[in-house]
Amino acid sequence: MLHIRMTQAADKAFCLQKKRNLLAASLTACLCISIGGLLLYTIGIVVSTPEEPELVAYVTSDVEAPPQDHPVTQERMMSPPSVAPIPSHASVLSADAVSEVAIASEDIEMPTNVSDLGQSLEIRVDFGTGVGKDLGSNGAGFGSEQAGASTLTGVFYDLKQTRNGASTGIASQAQYIEVFNKFIRNWDHQILSKYFKSPVKLFASHFYFPATPSEEAARAYKCADKVQGSYWVAVYSGKVVAPKTGRFRFVGSADDIMVVNFNGENVFDFGWSQVSINQPMTVGKVWQEALLDAPGADKNLQRRLRQGGINVPPVTMYKYATTESWNQYLGGNIAGKEFSVVAGKVYEIKILLADNGGVFGEALLIEEIGGTIYQKDPKYGSPIFPLFRTNYALPDPTKIRGTVAPFDPLGLVWPVVK
Repeated sequence: MLHIRMTQAADKAFCLQKKRNLLAASLTACLCISIGGLLLYTIGIVVSTPEEPELVAYVTSDVEAPPQDHPVTQERMMSPPSVAPIPSHASVLSADAVSEVAIASEDIEMPTNVSDLGQSLEIRVDFGTGVGKDLGSNGAGFGSEQAGASTLTGVFYDLKQTRNGASTGIASQAQYIEVFNKFIRNWDHQILSKYFKSPVKLFASHFYFPATPSEEAARAYKCADKVQGSYWVAVYSGKVVAPKTGRFRFVGSADDIMVVNFNGENVFDFGWSQVSINQPMTVGKVWQEALLDAPGADKNLQRRLRQGGINVPPVTMYKYATTESWNQYLGGNIAGKEFSVVAGKVYEIKILLADNGGVFGEALLIEEIGGTIYQKDPKYGSPIFPLFRTNYALPDPTKIRGTVAPFDPLGLVWPVVK
């Protein structure tokens, strides 16, 4: 039998070649895998990766927007209105009538931040502090017995008698002015607690009385059978939300007394009597000269006015064709102390109304300092301001008679919170 086998040299050469072939095959396989992976990455990830979608925002027009349930009213800003000033009449009518409000409305989306309301909107929105979406439209005159959604609460006292009906001996202006002078230092009702108090409270949204018989106060407070129409006082209080950031001041006059405390400070006091200086019957040329800081003004009187801290001479006075008697005896309507507010913040307010008998009349308006152009009185050129009001109620212009300042029906609303 023939046996063939490789020589030792040939066998060694064959093993070396086998190792080389195995290494080459391994390298070739690794290279192919790498190239294949790179190819898959290029095709599957880089080439076919979709672009991120582009976000496009579209702003719809007011016409296309769905209707909202937050109606707003306008605030007079840069153009005078077409509303004619209120005429003056001789006859007398009680100012406790309420009429529907003519309000220019539009449907908009109200911002969640009250400070974003801007300068031309009145507020009708839930502040989260007790104000509903509907501020209501009641509270004219001395007020309604029904508590409205946005009204100030009023209580009535008769200074002529005690709680039990006994006489207090108060029978002069000097006596009851002195009581009020003490009261407005801290507005403590304990000072008034010994006097007769009405059995009901009333809820008012604005204060506008054109030559109203003084007896109307007791009638409104359901105590006319026990109270005569003299030496009475009604005090209204509540907390209001500032509808706009800015500087304001109250404007008005009263026959007999009107005092306003805002955010803990007495900012208005003017009428036939001035409570802050404990002075009844502050009428006549001497008072007008002192208030206006005219040449020859009574320096002692001016010193007292400065000490009172409200009507510090010189003050701004506004005359109107419908307030000729106030123009003559008081110098017109006065502008009170300025105060600043921040939109959306809550401020406490207190208002004192009082009369010594006969005819009671007053108007409480509010002026924004700067940024607003008001309609002018045709005779005197004085700006016509909106009423200070806490809801949408307004007096009926067709039924207003007697001495009272005209008002602009457009203006900011100061909602009451609970």
